[in-house]
Formats: sequence, structure tokens, C-alpha cells
Amino acid sequence: MVRKLSTREREVAVLVAKGKKDVEIATLLFISRRRVGELIFNIKEKWEITSRVEIGIGVYHFGWLHSQEERSMEHAAPIPFYATDHYREVRI
Repeated sequence: MVRKLSTREREVAVLVAKGKKDVEIATLLFISRRRVGELIFNIKEKWEITSRVEIGIGVYHFGWLHSQEERSMEHAAPIPFYATDHYREVRI
């Protein structure tokens, strides 16, 4: 049975899914490396998994990675016209 993660565990899970190392996660979240390790252990225990890859799969499955990227795109620079699907439509 998959148990619900705390807000902090979810933040760590998303960063693990993005390929961040423990040291990078600790720096980003202003917590110790040891605490990051504890949070990752808790995630694995709650989800009954054994690897960081499985954390990434879970994050993708629940749609957390996608929703976080959408939020960050709201503040990003506009996409150039040639990088959109409109370019393909014009070429065809």
C-alpha cells in the first residue's frame, strides 16, 4: 500500500526525480544532507520501494514532475515561434 508523503518528502521526491544528488537537494531546500537521506528513506519505506529510480517513476506516475514544470513555465520567457507546432504547420 502506498502511503501519502509529507510536503517536504514530496519536494525531495520531485528533486530526486529530476536527478539531483543529496548534496544539491540539501542546498536547494536549506536542510542537512543527513535530513535528505532520512527523507529519501521515508519515501522508500512509505512507497515500499528500494531505489531512487523508483522514486522518479512514482513522481512521474502521480504527475508531480509535470505540474511543477508547468508552474515554472509561467515565469519563463515566451517560446519562440519557430519552436512551436505552428512552425510545422507552416512547413507542411
